[in-house]
Amino acid sequence: MMNSNTDNSEKSYQMSLMGYALDHAIEDIFATKADGTMVYANGQFRLHHGLGCEDDISQINIKTLTPFPQTAEHWEHILSQVDKETGKGHFFLTEPIPDSPDVLAYEGHVYVETGTLDGEEVYWAFGHDVSERVRTELDVKRYNQVLDKVMENLPVGIVVKDVQNDFKFIYRNKESFNRDVPLMEAVGRTDFDFHPYEVAVEKRGQDEEVAKSGKDLHWVVEEKDGHGNTIYLDKRKMCIQGEDFSPLLLSIEWDVTEMEKMKRTLAAAKEKAETSDKLKSAFLANMSHEIRTPLNAIVGFSQLIAECTNADERLEYYHIVESSSEHLLGLVNEILDLSKIEAGMSKFDIKPISMDEVCRKVYDMLCLRCPEGVNLLYDESDKSVAVLGDLGRVTQVISNIVSNAFKFTTSGYVRYGYQVVNEAEVEVYIRDTGQGIPQEKLGNIFDRFVKADENVQGTGLGLSICKTIVERLGGQIHVTSEVGKGTSFVFTLPRTMECPARTSDLFV
Repeated sequence: MMNSNTDNSEKSYQMSLMGYALDHAIEDIFATKADGTMVYANGQFRLHHGLGCEDDISQINIKTLTPFPQTAEHWEHILSQVDKETGKGHFFLTEPIPDSPDVLAYEGHVYVETGTLDGEEVYWAFGHDVSERVRTELDVKRYNQVLDKVMENLPVGIVVKDVQNDFKFIYRNKESFNRDVPLMEAVGRTDFDFHPYEVAVEKRGQDEEVAKSGKDLHWVVEEKDGHGNTIYLDKRKMCIQGEDFSPLLLSIEWDVTEMEKMKRTLAAAKEKAETSDKLKSAFLANMSHEIRTPLNAIVGFSQLIAECTNADERLEYYHIVESSSEHLLGLVNEILDLSKIEAGMSKFDIKPISMDEVCRKVYDMLCLRCPEGVNLLYDESDKSVAVLGDLGRVTQVISNIVSNAFKFTTSGYVRYGYQVVNEAEVEVYIRDTGQGIPQEKLGNIFDRFVKADENVQGTGLGLSICKTIVERLGGQIHVTSEVGKGTSFVFTLPRTMECPARTSDLFV
């Protein structure tokens, strides 16, 4: 059994160790009476508050120290936070030491010991500098604010779902393109709460596929915006996994409408350029043949005329040269005509025109050129109908289409006429019972250098010229055809109620 001296020595040693530990603790440890009179202060507290080792603590009141500039009110507030049942409290001071701006915050706990000092309550406090934690929290808060601003102002829709919690929304930014999902109401809910069942099932299937495989999904989809306009969205889905959080599904989508339109425009332009190049090549080959044929005839038969002594033969050769010259001149004129119209160098004389008078003059011009076995028919209509147009150009369009019909019609008729569509438009039609146009050529029959039948003489420019003229006059032209039954051309012209001047003298 230890004697009392040994016990006292052991207790003294333990108290010495405890005192050493308290003095060298990294926390501020101090004790006060209820009125704020200090009872104890460890080395860290003395260091923080400019107290020397020899300073008499009992002569200092906590309310007068720099960390407590609010004096009594502040200290009383700290003491009021102490739970009466547990005897424990908590305090947090911002900028506690004015002379030390690096110390941003000070946090501690208060414990009440009753009757330990002459029957008085003693308040033990343990506090420490939490400036680093505060700085970290401020940095995180600042970074989160910046990130929130960036996320909310990105022109990209961002959606985050919790994979393990039934793919519930945990974040949506305001640019999310699922406009039917309210931004503030989405968190904590799923696609099934907002979309039709079949749409939600499709989305869930995509989410599960990405979550299971770990592979990203990427596609471009065509949708309608809130105004019913077609938009194109680039969509991506990916799974984000980490060791310290459950898997997340990230969906990113952005509007690529302008980019998609540009791609399609470029593709169309490329295709058009390639087609144009092919057509130009075909045109050059065709022109080479078409021009060489009459030129060879002109050169050859001109030489025969010079050498021939028979009058009848000379006359026959002369007619061949004349016909070839007219054909060659027609080719050149068509090429020049189209070039001038497209370049805007050909001026149109727009004025009221009598459709009946135009159609009658076309008949007079072409009736004698009608192929044997084919009837040229003009369907007479209201003689008062007038259009706004260029007299020569309107005549050119009708006569070109009728002449073209002659080439492909061997029996039946070529019929043309006009009718009033409405107050603003007059419709002109030319129908034939010819061989018709193959379906594969019908879509580009108005393109330059395109011919319905490569074996039929012509430049492939006539219908292109007609289309250009009609559109310059403010109308539209289209064609329908059935192989073996015939073709129908229809074009519109703007109607006018003005009385046209007589045009008889212009067709002499």
